[in-house]
Amino acid sequence: MRWIPAYLAVLSALWPATGLAQGLRPVTPNVFDVTDTNHDGKITPEEFRARMHEVFFLLDKNSDGFLTKDEVPRASDAAFRAADKNGDGKLSMDEYIAARMQDFEAADRNKDGVLTRDEVQ
Repeated sequence: MRWIPAYLAVLSALWPATGLAQGLRPVTPNVFDVTDTNHDGKITPEEFRARMHEVFFLLDKNSDGFLTKDEVPRASDAAFRAADKNGDGKLSMDEYIAARMQDFEAADRNKDGVLTRDEVQ
């Protein structure tokens, strides 16, 4: 499946090397375009949330509706624990998206509520 790397790249590096995206490779222009579904040059929180929803299902290798640390191997242990709000050792969809939305907010350097290509780079 050739489209999976694009989704994983969205997970990997839309944000600074912190949080669940720590240590993954930089974003490519195509990944930005995949996430920017209306192609207006901005990623809105809604577009990002929709993409992270898709990424969650791609990462959920055993299709149990949760992500374990081994399904998100590049996330630091500290970032994974911080995202795991109920401390059960796995991330629900809500926990995962909440953590990724924090990454979105951190990347939005000018605090205008959207991500531009420059902010993503």
